[in-house]
Amino acid sequence: MNQDGRIPDEARQGDILAIEDLAISYAHAVDDRDWGRWEALFTPDAVVDYTSAGGIMGNPAELAAWFPEAFAAFEWCMHSMSTHEIRFSGEDEATGRVHVLNRNGVRVDGEAEILDIGAVYQDRYVRQDGRWLFAERIEHTRYIDGGKFAEMLKGTVG
Repeated sequence: MNQDGRIPDEARQGDILAIEDLAISYAHAVDDRDWGRWEALFTPDAVVDYTSAGGIMGNPAELAAWFPEAFAAFEWCMHSMSTHEIRFSGEDEATGRVHVLNRNGVRVDGEAEILDIGAVYQDRYVRQDGRWLFAERIEHTRYIDGGKFAEMLKGTVG
C-alpha cells in the first residue's frame, strides 16, 4: 500500500518505529562486531545478499560465520542508516529500503585510509512472536570511494 504522506494509526506508528529500530540495531551489531546479535535480527531462513559489495549470499548463520574473517581488514566501521521507506503488505509483513553510508577505517601499506561505501538495502520484514525481523536483506552497492583499498575492492564487486 502506498502510504506517501498519510498519517498511520497508532499501532502502525509502533510498527514503523520497531522496523526503524531493527535497522539501527543492525548497524550497531555490525559496527560492534556482535555477530550473535546481528544473526538474531533475522529469521533463521532469511536470505542475506552482499554480493554487490564483493561479499556472499546465504542465510544468517552462514553470514555470521563469514563475518569475522571478512571484517578482519577493517580497524573500525560506522554504518549510518537514513531515508528509510517502509511499505506494509499485511498485518505482519512489510518491505522497505534504506540508504546506508558505511565508513570504514583500513590500513594499506601501513597508512591509514578511509573507505566509504554507499548502498541501498532492499528489505523484507516479518513480525514473529511480537517482534519485527529481517526475512530478506539485499545490498545494492552504489559507490565505493577511498584510497588504495577502495581501488582493490572495486575490482571484486558486482
